[in-house]
Order: sequence, then C-alpha cells, then structure tokens
Amino acid sequence: MAVTTEAPVIERMHHWTLVSTDIERTKRWYTEVLGAKPIERREGGPGGPTSVTLANVRIDFFRTNEEYQPMPGSEGQHHAYAIKQDDWDTWVERFNQFGIPIRFANMGTSNSMWMTVDDPDGYHIELRVVMDTNRDARGELLKRGVQFDFRGNRPQRQNS
Repeated sequence: MAVTTEAPVIERMHHWTLVSTDIERTKRWYTEVLGAKPIERREGGPGGPTSVTLANVRIDFFRTNEEYQPMPGSEGQHHAYAIKQDDWDTWVERFNQFGIPIRFANMGTSNSMWMTVDDPDGYHIELRVVMDTNRDARGELLKRGVQFDFRGNRPQRQNS
C-alpha cells in the first residue's frame, strides 16, 4: 500500500530525556558548563524528572533503575546545538577551563565546523557553526590548529 498522506511540519523540539547515574551532578554539569537554566517543579507532584532548559528545549534527567540505564550512543548518536561563529573560541576556552576533552570535526562536504563534548554520563553534545562553504569551515578549524588526517576528514587534535 502506498502512503499518500504527507507528513505535517513538526514545529519544534519539545524536550529530550536522558538517564543519569547522578542527577545532581548531571544538572550541575548542564547548568554550569553549558549554561542551561534549571526548571523548578511543583512540590507534591508525581515525582517527575529533574529538568533544565537549553536552547529553548527542556531536558529531563531521569534516575537509573532496573529498567533504565544510561546508554550514551556511539559517535553517531548525539544532541546538536547551533552556536554563533563569534562564540566558538569562548566555548573552547570554557570547556578547557572545565577540563572537558573536545573533539573537533568538519567531515566530507559539510559546510559546518563542530565540536563534541561528553556529559558526565557519556552523552555526546555537539556545538555547530554553519558556514557558507566546506572550505570556510575547514579553514576556520585549521586557523585554530586542528590537523586533519590524510583524507582530510578526521581532526587529529582533541583540545585547543
């Protein structure tokens, strides 16, 4: 049977969730490192998650239990946020001050440069700057000392 109904436009991301081995540590990391804002929950509620907002999206942190365990993904699984090019170096400096390893990237024909860091449970967080061309993105990374392998795809350096 052929599908004839076109998918309506999804307006925005509402929230995303992750399971944490230490809720307070995770909340502290997202607020102190990434600048997320805590969400105050009503007292006496049904015991919902601890939450923050980042980039106008709610992130809910759930405690581990028998059913739910942290499952940070492979390199392909991550949450990506757009940042301004003018803020790139400030983010690098901030992650360095917290001692957080950074992975830089500009793959294939992408017109973006991005950095990826891991939260305390190993979930990948990507900060991305969209540029006009791949050459612009790669040039900005090279200016910052990021070296690529022989194929020009994988950066060799982890921190600035």
